[in-house]
Amino acid sequence: MKKIEEVYGKAYLFVDVRSPKEFAEDHIPRAVNIPLFSNEERAIVGTLYKQVGKDVAINKGLEIVGHKLPEMIQEYQEYKEKKIVVYCWRGGMRSGSVVSLLKSLEFDVVQLEKGYKDYRRFVREELDRVPIPPLVILYALTGSGKTEMLQQLENSIDLEGLAQHRGSIFGDVGLKPRTQKMFDSLLLQRLYEIQEEDHVFIEGESRKIGNTMIPLRLWNMMQKATKVKVLCPTEQRVERLYKEYCHSLDVPLLVQKIHYIEQHLGKKKAEDLIEMLEAGKVKEVIQIILLEYYDTLYKHTVDSKEYSFEVHTVKELESCFA
Repeated sequence: MKKIEEVYGKAYLFVDVRSPKEFAEDHIPRAVNIPLFSNEERAIVGTLYKQVGKDVAINKGLEIVGHKLPEMIQEYQEYKEKKIVVYCWRGGMRSGSVVSLLKSLEFDVVQLEKGYKDYRRFVREELDRVPIPPLVILYALTGSGKTEMLQQLENSIDLEGLAQHRGSIFGDVGLKPRTQKMFDSLLLQRLYEIQEEDHVFIEGESRKIGNTMIPLRLWNMMQKATKVKVLCPTEQRVERLYKEYCHSLDVPLLVQKIHYIEQHLGKKKAEDLIEMLEAGKVKEVIQIILLEYYDTLYKHTVDSKEYSFEVHTVKELESCFA
């Protein structure tokens, strides 16, 4: 067995043998999911364990796995030359049985001690102690291209990208938001990647991005960071949002979102926007929401900061910190 501290960030391939549902909620970044049980099979075995007993559940598990063993072994053959760490929920029978099988086939494989449960303990602790370089925080009105800038910079943390949420009422349109646990996992991975940088660029956010929370330690550092204001004309902001949100237009979803902000816009304005949207006047709708909702909501906050620099492009931004 190996502890997570011994293998995290090292040249190992992590194989997660938990069910697809467990894997989707959170997993070690870059891990491969080769589940012993499907979601439905896991539910069956778990029910037997609780209602009938351990031995019956084990026998059912063996029966299920036995049918798919040749296919599973074939899947592992792709990784025969890798150093493999296998894990399940808490380092028990699921990962232990796979490790025994792979060792018999002469794979270079170990079991993760205490499994995913201990990995979560590690993530929580590391987020409180991993070195974080000085931060440069970008503020701007909605649609000004802060995320685009961050994606062009190697020394950056794209919090919205990690959360798969843009942090507003329309922030999940076209995206599949991640869980808090998955956000934490990806954030820790990114912090490991950038810890040797002289400084790191990050976007100004509220602490909550969709349903995920920025860890308190990082959030506190963001409040003390060097601040940069990104400037962008309204027309460019509208175009950017149109491309970002409307590449596959989901009118019913956007109508639902407009209803959410009706109290800010007024009922008549919301009705007019829905009518315009259904008539295909999408850019006009975006501009009105941008100016009469987003800017009204955030302009005071953006303008109230004291900035070290104001920039229009990523090139200007880099030159400020060259």
